[in-house]
Amino acid sequence: MFDVGGGELLLIVLVVILLFGPKKIPEVAQQVGKGIRQFRRAQEDLKQQIRDISAEISVEEPQHATTPPPPSYTPADQIVATPPPTRATPPSETTDEDEHPSQDASLPQ
Repeated sequence: MFDVGGGELLLIVLVVILLFGPKKIPEVAQQVGKGIRQFRRAQEDLKQQIRDISAEISVEEPQHATTPPPPSYTPADQIVATPPPTRATPPSETTDEDEHPSQDASLPQ
């Protein structure tokens, strides 16, 4: 996992001795051990909580599985093709009457 060779391990041990001194190394190792144990305990507690939650979910599923929820989309067999809307008068063939619909075309001007 770490690929630490003999020379590298010796260098790490020397650095630790220089930083903490030979009298402090047992205390530091003890603190590191406590930290690792607490981490593993917390990790195991989290795993147990996940197992409990998944067990609760698996118990509740059969009640909800009897009635499937309605689809949130329109199924393909219910889609009906509609033609595109048509315009009464194409834009290129507009007249003055189309521009002023309030004026009556039958009245003389």
